[in-house]
Amino acid sequence: MKAVVITKPGGTEVLEIRDVESPPSPTADRVRVRVRATALNRADILQRKGHYPPPPGAPRDIPGMEFAGEVDQVGPEVRSWEPGQRVFGICGGGAQADYLIVPANHLAPIPTNLGWAEAAAVPEVFITAHDALFTRARLQPGETVLVHAAGSGVGTAAIQLIHVTGAKAFAASSPRLSNCLLPCLYP
Repeated sequence: MKAVVITKPGGTEVLEIRDVESPPSPTADRVRVRVRATALNRADILQRKGHYPPPPGAPRDIPGMEFAGEVDQVGPEVRSWEPGQRVFGICGGGAQADYLIVPANHLAPIPTNLGWAEAAAVPEVFITAHDALFTRARLQPGETVLVHAAGSGVGTAAIQLIHVTGAKAFAASSPRLSNCLLPCLYP
């Protein structure tokens, strides 16, 4: 299979598309996904520069933490997915390849209104924003939230989630504007 490979720490010039070994058939609760699109995150850039080691079990030289694709094969314990289903998900790394293996519970079905590229850009930012807003902060309708780094992927996802919850978002958009709060308005 083909994969983006980090050949050594550095800039974009250290990235190469190479033939690498395909992952084996999935075991237990794992799913093999045929990747159709992947997103680029800050962690991928830091990994390329040599400043972000992937978690144990993730490829050290293939970046990518979120993806969209089709279920290729399922492990014997998987009951929730079947080959051919359109899925998107999150992993510790390795998504910038033709195939990857992930736990079945790291996947979600792609909504019909999203293409591959749009779906690949959703998991990391929306899971992070959702966790911060609802699990940790316990956001409720009518509350007001200040979103720092509103122009980032997580920031823009947070603003959207705040809006659909019925809360109000204020945002800071850059270090130079950190003393200026900008209301997030929707048409």
